[in-house]
Amino acid sequence: MESILKENLFDQVSTKFPKSVEKKSTSSIAQKLLIPFYDRKRTISLEEIVRLEGSGNYTNFFLKDGTRMLVSRTLKEYEELLEGEAFVRVHKSCIVNLGYVRRFYVKKEGELELNDGQQVKISRRRAQNFVDRIRNFLPKL
Repeated sequence: MESILKENLFDQVSTKFPKSVEKKSTSSIAQKLLIPFYDRKRTISLEEIVRLEGSGNYTNFFLKDGTRMLVSRTLKEYEELLEGEAFVRVHKSCIVNLGYVRRFYVKKEGELELNDGQQVKISRRRAQNFVDRIRNFLPKL
């Protein structure tokens, strides 16, 4: 009976995108995204997402278990949906989860190293925003 009640709470959805992308949130359950993947929708916890990469009208999700998912939504839509979360746009085509940043290299152009070993460039325009966000994020760790 208790699991049925939790599932009912989980079904309460606040959405910014009609029918295809939904953000689920309750106080007892970690925030999740409901995203279209092939012919079904898949629920993904925000903590599973390492980074998102945009490619035209598509977004690649890179998850911590190594899974890669291609979704037919723009990166801008996900940037708006994830605003205020632990995600920051570091480049025209990349959003990273601050929880997976291992190192930040200061060069002529900034570069990040993520926990999965991937290196991501930071555009000069977005570098200050990244530094501000990572400073605010670190005390939460």
